[in-house]
Amino acid sequence: MAEKDEFAPLRFLDGDGSCSLMLTEFSPWAATFEELEWDGGGYSWHGVADALVRLKAPKLKKKIKYDPEGSMFVAFGPDRDALVQLARLMLEAMADPAVLREAIEKANPRLMD
Repeated sequence: MAEKDEFAPLRFLDGDGSCSLMLTEFSPWAATFEELEWDGGGYSWHGVADALVRLKAPKLKKKIKYDPEGSMFVAFGPDRDALVQLARLMLEAMADPAVLREAIEKANPRLMD
């Protein structure tokens, strides 16, 4: 399974028939999550990823599965291109606080905890 650094701080793992996208470092965005009263861990990033897909790339929804934990965000699936698109959406949110804030505000609260 090959790991791609181009998506840092996300980790993109590309394997035989399956790819994974992971995030374990949350501190750079903690203040934004805290302002909106969320913890900013793996579950919160699940909510952000889901919101980004719904808002910006709804065709990806059925192509990506999630398996977050408190200390890790994970998205996976067989469609490499779908996960690359999700990585780009997440990197945009990580780079632009307004995009991240919008995704948090529009996230499904059940996914955020």
